[in-house]
Amino acid sequence: MRQNGFTLVELVVTMVVLVAVSTIAIPAFQTAIGNAQIRTVAESIRDGLQQARVESIKRNARVRFTLQTNSAWQVGCVTEATGCPALITQKSATEGASSNTAVSADNYTAVFSSFGTRDPATPVGLSVVNITNTQVKAEERKALRVVLAAGGNVKVCDPSVTTEGDPRAC
Repeated sequence: MRQNGFTLVELVVTMVVLVAVSTIAIPAFQTAIGNAQIRTVAESIRDGLQQARVESIKRNARVRFTLQTNSAWQVGCVTEATGCPALITQKSATEGASSNTAVSADNYTAVFSSFGTRDPATPVGLSVVNITNTQVKAEERKALRVVLAAGGNVKVCDPSVTTEGDPRAC
């Protein structure tokens, strides 16, 4: 007579294999999620800066981009007027980021002129934003940087890339 089912030895071997695979896969998965959060925050900040630039051209007015240390940002007109509100749009910190994502910048405000360039009347403004994730080990972390040029162009780059001509380099 033949019995269907698993023996205790088969069940134990399956559990040992499952535990061994999990101990390897879970940390790699956490690293991938942490690096994806860095990328999400960097792209969000880049998009916010680009939106502020476009709004300054569209509204023919000075528009301010304000970043917060928790990755939230706001776009609004410097001088509130008809057709140019103090708050045009904003993004909260809970969209795509985590409490482990850290944002640091040389300044937390950028003002765009009606030509879409960084406003020359605002001498000190945001030009570099560094994004990292404290949950990811330093050797596995893909920290990113958002760079705002004087002409208003915004770029996301990788500060660890030093190869000349590599488009990922800062």
